[in-house]
Amino acid sequence: MKIGIVYYSRTGNTKQTAKILEEKLKEKKAEVDLIEIEPVKRPGFFTAGKAGTKQLELPIKNTDFNMGKYDIIVVGSPTWNGRPSSFMKSFINKASNVQGKKFALFGTGMSPLHAREQFKEIMKNNLEKAGAKTSDNFLALQFRRGKPVDGEQNIDNFVNTVLKIKNE
Repeated sequence: MKIGIVYYSRTGNTKQTAKILEEKLKEKKAEVDLIEIEPVKRPGFFTAGKAGTKQLELPIKNTDFNMGKYDIIVVGSPTWNGRPSSFMKSFINKASNVQGKKFALFGTGMSPLHAREQFKEIMKNNLEKAGAKTSDNFLALQFRRGKPVDGEQNIDNFVNTVLKIKNE
């Protein structure tokens, strides 16, 4: 099984989560590629928050995302004001071969529970508009000072569900 983990990380928390997922999936014999979304310019805190709130696209360096070779794509983003980062919308709009592909989602941040649901729904809607299929499985991790403080106990369940998505 070939899995692509696509993520954007502003502070390193989402990258850390992506690497944990990569390691755990590889332990279960999955072939995994990490794909980091690279911004043209790292936005400031307020610019990032405003763009995230309005779900605007922000420019990214890497625009050649061919998702055709993956059985499953795992997408991760920080939560900005209860929403995924704007770079995720840029990725979705630039990625090719996402139609019919199965996606699983994860988010990082300090958002309360209701904001996590909003994040998940926005990501699902954006992916489904692009023709992708999304799993109801969602991993949310809260971080404080670079360390997970909530949700870490759900990582193994998320990994197991990702491995089962192909058969859904």
